[in-house]
Amino acid sequence: MDRSTPIYLITETRSQNAIGEWVSVETQRKVYANVKSVTQTEYFNASQIGLNPDYKFTMFAPDWNGEMIVEYNGYRYSVYRVYVATTDRMELYAQREAGTATMTTTTSSTTVVSTEDNDG
Repeated sequence: MDRSTPIYLITETRSQNAIGEWVSVETQRKVYANVKSVTQTEYFNASQIGLNPDYKFTMFAPDWNGEMIVEYNGYRYSVYRVYVATTDRMELYAQREAGTATMTTTTSSTTVVSTEDNDG
């Protein structure tokens, strides 16, 4: 299976800054996955409960640390279902939500920290 498409897994934590404001700090990691559209069956079943699925990201299972946000091609996707296919392969099913375009700069309420390695 081809797992050569780079995606970013994003962890979001909240903490207080020096003046006591609550801020969101995001950490993103680059991993590689096979990216496909969801099947018609997946789309139909998910739409029955109000979801609007877009992609299935198949990746190496040890690369996932519980992140529920995926960035792919400049857009953010929320993971709505996780399936562990084998001990070394898993699938993240994700949907794009309104207002989830990629944030690439630091704002007053969000800081993005990249932990991308240099070998990939």
